[in-house]
Amino acid sequence: MVNPRWCQYLCGAIALLLSSVPAQPVAARQRSPIAPPPTQPSPIRPPTTCPTELEPLTKALLRDLPSYINRLSHQRSNQFPTYAIAATQPNILPLPVVSNSAIDPNQGGLHQVFFTVLEREYNSKKSTTYQHYHWLFLAHTQTSGWQVATLYSRRGFYPTNEQYASPLRETTQELTAQVIRRWLRDCQAGAVQISN
Repeated sequence: MVNPRWCQYLCGAIALLLSSVPAQPVAARQRSPIAPPPTQPSPIRPPTTCPTELEPLTKALLRDLPSYINRLSHQRSNQFPTYAIAATQPNILPLPVVSNSAIDPNQGGLHQVFFTVLEREYNSKKSTTYQHYHWLFLAHTQTSGWQVATLYSRRGFYPTNEQYASPLRETTQELTAQVIRRWLRDCQAGAVQISN
């Protein structure tokens, strides 16, 4: 048997709840039109274009080179890690190349860049600071963009003294050239910020 008093309380509670909900006009109950999605989402950073001119390209490259060297160096399993500290501004004035060299500087699209990277190597007992002198040959084509043709390097202690300086040798397959290739790939993909 249902208690009539209980039914009164239940009906009163329902009426109280319904009276506290504001009535919406019919126009407000209709769905508002959905805004069309934007045709292109706005990027976090606008895409950039890799420079076709040598000077802005090499300035941006050498600005980023120490961090690229450090990332790639630490991805390798080196017993004694090397840290790139700084890179100099590029020198893009070409030098005459000996004719028996593997590189022909008169070949179309080849550009010479000279720069130095200051690096510190840590071993179990001490740290040693080196300067790496680099002579980079870059090739530029309309279809492939910028490519590393070859890289020559030599290493000396820092601060400079006559104690040790290695002879100039080809380092096209070594860390710095690999880093430059990776940076050029990122630049051509529009992932590098180029300053004006």
